[in-house]
Amino acid sequence: MDTNIRRNAYDQIKYKIIHFHYLPGQKVSEKMISESLNLGRTPVREALIRIEREGLIEVIPQSGTYVTIINMASAKNGRFVRECIEPKIMLEAMTKLTQEGLMHLLVNMQHQREAAQAEEPDHFFDLDQDFHHEFYKIANKNDVWNWLQLNNTQLNRFRRLRLKAANLNWRKLVEQHQKILKAVQEQNVDNLDYLIHAHLHLMLEEKDLVTQQFPAYFGIEDN
Repeated sequence: MDTNIRRNAYDQIKYKIIHFHYLPGQKVSEKMISESLNLGRTPVREALIRIEREGLIEVIPQSGTYVTIINMASAKNGRFVRECIEPKIMLEAMTKLTQEGLMHLLVNMQHQREAAQAEEPDHFFDLDQDFHHEFYKIANKNDVWNWLQLNNTQLNRFRRLRLKAANLNWRKLVEQHQKILKAVQEQNVDNLDYLIHAHLHLMLEEKDLVTQQFPAYFGIEDN
């Protein structure tokens, strides 16, 4: 089977889970996914095996396959890892920032503002991801980014879910990114370190808001 077909199936299904097109606790099946995404059963089956290993689905004997609820402990650990790694990534990116990289970031910021104004959560989350990813690429740490995406799925689910929350402060998210980019441009090391830690700490500030609005998506011990 073509590797691209396998990858496409994996990427599409994982995207649907992280973006809450498939909801926590929802029962899914090879047949349902194959038909809804117009994919073959074999690549879907192989993708589901990978995704189960990542903790996004679980197979319950004599019942079926279900999208897992969000593991808040894992999400917090993911945030902790990023808070340890990302300031160093940003500092390295600061010294290697090219005009091309800066243009990518400036265009991304404009699109973020537009997505936030239109309150488009799927698009905004993807832009948020691309914004952070760009710094890893500039710092020549793309492998680190890929490792984080593989191991930070619960954190990414929480971050995406918060964009569904009522009364979300979209402006704050955009402003934090703008300040981070400005600090990189100005090579303001102290300010950049503070801004990154504050930005990644936002998840802890929003935890209660999100879990209270979507209690069914979390385990009892996570609330």
